[in-house]
Amino acid sequence: MIDSTSNESAKDSGAHLQVMLAAFRQVGMPLLQAMVDVSGSLDASESGAEAEDSQVQRMGDLIECAVLLSRELAKEMGADEESLAPSVRWNLAGSASQIVAANYQATGQLMSAEAITQLVHIASTLQEKFKNQIPVGGETIPNTVATFRAKMMEGFVPVIGAVAQYAFGRAEHDLLAEISERLVKTAEQVTRTLAAAGSSPEQWRLLCWTVLRAAGQIYTESHYAEADRLNAMAPDEQAAYFAQHGATIPMTQVWQAFNQRMAMLATLSTYLEVPPSAHLEEQGW
Repeated sequence: MIDSTSNESAKDSGAHLQVMLAAFRQVGMPLLQAMVDVSGSLDASESGAEAEDSQVQRMGDLIECAVLLSRELAKEMGADEESLAPSVRWNLAGSASQIVAANYQATGQLMSAEAITQLVHIASTLQEKFKNQIPVGGETIPNTVATFRAKMMEGFVPVIGAVAQYAFGRAEHDLLAEISERLVKTAEQVTRTLAAAGSSPEQWRLLCWTVLRAAGQIYTESHYAEADRLNAMAPDEQAAYFAQHGATIPMTQVWQAFNQRMAMLATLSTYLEVPPSAHLEEQGW
């Protein structure tokens, strides 16, 4: 006879292992990679034992920061962890982890409580402006507002790192709010162009979130390209440019490059032939 107690124990052990793997993949890996990238310069003056202790402490601080951001995102919409579907909870945690990691890689500093509050405010403002991207009853995507926030934050991970490194003379969170709104609006417009006729609302939103991730990456590349151009100027040319424009540096070329590349992406997408093995209506989302 099979011991039912043993079976239950095995199931519990398997479930626990899955949770540990999900936590490592979704939360631990981005933070660990950021810490490794930054730790060389931070630990140069420390002995082996001191550096190891410092890294352990830093990893704990990064995890705590990511957990705080994830919880604040959920709290802002009046939800607690128990009310979130597991997939959404992991999406929120993973997005928060990537954001904290991107900020740490760019600055070598933990995100402050104030910075976390401002990010949560940006997410809350955007969800009010773009309610059509939040699923409605009857769709299989769970925990509607949490899903929107997780997907949006996912798309903005590289953007946050770029702004942390160079903000064109603007307050970082003001610039993030401006970029976030323009990226979500652009993703919505491009999705209207690409979405197949007869797409369900759920399919439309999933496509839009994919476009949003691409928009975040394209914006980041445009942002860095303009920052590199300015930094590569000869000292006299750079001084004259900054004297002409003052403390707030124009971002016209950033947005021109971004718009051109997004237009190219949308145009290219209309010519691509989807292979039979990737038919979404057959495989499901």
